[in-house]
Amino acid sequence: MSKNFYDILGVSENASVEDIKKKFRTLAKKYHPDKNRGDKVAETKFKAISEAYDTLSDKKKRQEYDNIRKYGGAFAGARPRGGGFQGGGFDFSDFMRQGSGGHGGFQSFRSGGGIDGLEDIISQLFGGSSQGGFGGFNQRTKRRPVKAQNLTATLSVSFMEAVTGTKRKLYINQTNKVLNVKIPAGINNWGKIRLTGQGMPGYSGQKNGDLIITVQVMSDKNFERKGNDVYTKISISFKDAILGTKTKVKTLTKTIMLAIPAGTQPETQMRLKGQGLAVSDKQGDLFVKINVEIPTIITDDQRKILEEWGE
Repeated sequence: MSKNFYDILGVSENASVEDIKKKFRTLAKKYHPDKNRGDKVAETKFKAISEAYDTLSDKKKRQEYDNIRKYGGAFAGARPRGGGFQGGGFDFSDFMRQGSGGHGGFQSFRSGGGIDGLEDIISQLFGGSSQGGFGGFNQRTKRRPVKAQNLTATLSVSFMEAVTGTKRKLYINQTNKVLNVKIPAGINNWGKIRLTGQGMPGYSGQKNGDLIITVQVMSDKNFERKGNDVYTKISISFKDAILGTKTKVKTLTKTIMLAIPAGTQPETQMRLKGQGLAVSDKQGDLFVKINVEIPTIITDDQRKILEEWGE
């Protein structure tokens, strides 16, 4: 027996099925005609590794093959037929058929269903149909385009940039592209933006992958967001809390005068309707928490007033 399937795949005679499968995946990606159009050497190599995998991945065929190598005889799983190789239903005579008017080219690669996992592996590697063809070369089935690898990136924006929306330039190292990324108004912290077709490029009819951008919204000293509602804090004096006052409050878009009623207690929260974020047709509110500053030092007159007030 002239062919040594173990040497063809580059595995030991004690290799496990899993090791054989891993090795075949690596070689199939390297020599598949989809990546080596018009390369006869690659086609021949691909035929050989497929033939070897067909035998060594099947327990019964492998045992028969090993016995023949040891004791001699004919191997039923690999007998010639019409110049091709017939292995358990896999017709390699079609594999090398000339395409398009006999001027060369890889035309047909079809299976009768006898190869254990070979078609699935080729399909996974090159996006072929699971209906009996590999890598788009079956005359009876059309190749299903498979999108290439997606890429991910992270952008940081300020709180107010997330509120109003902004733009960022983003350099993608893997594709050597500079993209103008639009950050939509109202995006949440860790919100995602998908740019279709801006991931890794596809080949042989594959679609480009997508770029998925995660947006990190930085914290703000004045505002905190919860859904479409926004929260802020202001401080007033002990006197203003007792007597009432008007004070300036910053909203997301402007500064307003807020009336503080007399007798306002510490940690009181006032609601300004419609002053939050408007996202998905829902308008949020602004909540203002009142911090009352208690003086740590008071004059004698102030002390006397407080003492008389408490009586």
